[in-house]
Amino acid sequence: MPRYNHNEHYRNLLLRQIPSHCQNALDIGCGDGGFARLLADRLDGTVTGIDSDCAMIERARTETGNQSIHFIEADFMRYSFDEEQFDFITATASLHHMPFAQALEKITSLLRPGGVLAVLGLFREVSLADTAVSVVAAPVNTFYALTRGWSSSGAPVKPANMSLREIHKTVSIHLPGARLRRLLLWRYLLTWQKP
Repeated sequence: MPRYNHNEHYRNLLLRQIPSHCQNALDIGCGDGGFARLLADRLDGTVTGIDSDCAMIERARTETGNQSIHFIEADFMRYSFDEEQFDFITATASLHHMPFAQALEKITSLLRPGGVLAVLGLFREVSLADTAVSVVAAPVNTFYALTRGWSSSGAPVKPANMSLREIHKTVSIHLPGARLRRLLLWRYLLTWQKP
């Protein structure tokens, strides 16, 4: 039976952001490793997943047989990677668990020139536009949950503390030329290619 939750719904959208030259990818807040496995299926290189939750990393390791995927149990903000190591960095519902601006700065240092960042993120609803989109999203969400079956990843959850406007302002400072797009189901897509 198909799995459905707001993050699963947008996985193919994230996968479409993989650059053609990608040899080395990083999944920040990889959880159970499901997206890292999808990445590995599309790459000839290596995929690294990092998550600070012990239970999630243990599950990721148990459910993954692909030797090109490596999982690290660590806090992304404190872990030392080599600079300009990755062609593709993704984060699904994880950057709002970290200091946002500092996370963007670290990601910038880890991407190789020409590398791509793709973030599926959460934001705090504060505006009339947020409310209007939520009203439209609610029946769509119910339909998907009933027809596909709701699936929870079991990963720790935290409400977002930044509005979409605040996110946009921070992104424009740290990632010039980035694209930020509101998605229907309480998510945004942030994409950026390092010059």
